Amino acid sequence: MKHFSILPPKTVLAFLVLFFACACTDSDQFLFNETENTEFIKVEATVTTSFDSTASRSKADTIKPGDSLIFLTNVIPSKSIRNQEYFWTLDGKLFSNEFSVKSTIKAPGIHDVEFVFVDFFGDTLKDSLTITVASPPQLDNVNYIPASLTQGIRQNDFLRFVWRAYDPDSMWNLHSRFTLQEEYSDSLLVDTLLDSPQFIYTGHLKTLQKYTWQVSVQNQFGQAAEQQLEGIFYTTGIDGENAICGKLETTTRENDFTFQVLLTDSAQQTLYKKKFKSSDSHFSIKPLPEGSYTLYTLVEDYPDFKPDTLDITLRGGTVKEIPSITFYDSIPPTIESLTSSDTLDIADTLHFKVYDGGGTLQLSKIRAMLDSHTLTGLSLSHDTLAIPLDPSALYWSYRIIAITLADNSENKTQRKFYLRPNATLPEVFSE
Repeated sequence: MKHFSILPPKTVLAFLVLFFACACTDSDQFLFNETENTEFIKVEATVTTSFDSTASRSKADTIKPGDSLIFLTNVIPSKSIRNQEYFWTLDGKLFSNEFSVKSTIKAPGIHDVEFVFVDFFGDTLKDSLTITVASPPQLDNVNYIPASLTQGIRQNDFLRFVWRAYDPDSMWNLHSRFTLQEEYSDSLLVDTLLDSPQFIYTGHLKTLQKYTWQVSVQNQFGQAAEQQLEGIFYTTGIDGENAICGKLETTTRENDFTFQVLLTDSAQQTLYKKKFKSSDSHFSIKPLPEGSYTLYTLVEDYPDFKPDTLDITLRGGTVKEIPSITFYDSIPPTIESLTSSDTLDIADTLHFKVYDGGGTLQLSKIRAMLDSHTLTGLSLSHDTLAIPLDPSALYWSYRIIAITLADNSENKTQRKFYLRPNATLPEVFSE
């Protein structure tokens, strides 16, 4: 006979309570998945300026106050891994409760942005970013020393340049790039970086010469001031001597022009005469005593550009800079047949004389139409335009050929010519 052990009533009750408690609980919560151990979990925080996958991502960035940034998180092996919480902090304070967030930081300074991830087991993982918020520097491009267009700077004196640049945030170091250049020269006399907004030039300067100096400013993060400073000054001559300088140009740069400059005094005596190419169109006439002068300028060989005459009075040992003298071409090109007639006989190729007094005509700016059809195969040799026609075509009525020309200054002209019939109506129909 078998004997069964009877459990005490209290033990049985405790067992049943434990059994039903386990049955009513999500037992998966008590299963340990080694892939979710902090040993295998990693978080990565990056910052970018666009959700575009091609946009660069980094661990640090520099922005202006109010600029938008996108803070991104990558959780390895997956963002869906079970966790207790996740959030962003800005300088230790709660910033956002999203994995990815688009936001901005307005306060100037260097900020620590951190992503915090607390996994299912309560372990905390972090990754941080550094965001620098800085305002670009400001440069006063109105008030500076020497003031723009200052005359009479002595060429052997120490010359002090002073300007005003400041940091709106009152936090960052500023650097100024200073350059000094003789006008119409490709080389720089000075090109230097400065920690203070001033520079003293101790070198030699030429007499009666125009100089330009420039300043640009950046802060320590490479942010540049929007303003650019450009000053101009002129050096003095000896015993009240003066100078005239300037630049010549035309309404087109598609030709290599030859300019001529002529200066006469009040008695119409020629004091200066020079020719030079348009590729080097600056001139300087010095030294000149006080008095009245007449400056004549012209473009050689191209009469469409009208000559210019300017009366000038020099006083007080100064450099008189002439605003750019621009020669304008408002005259359209011309075209005519070799016979000077408007009515032409049909030929395999028609020839026309074309001319422009403002430069060399370009084939790309010539168009020919026969009635409503564009003609192709045009050629241009010196001043002769050749237009081929279909030699097999028969016309029993007059046809119109329209030719349009445009010069390098975009002056246009159009002329129409009549083509005589080269066949009778019956001959056309017989074809």
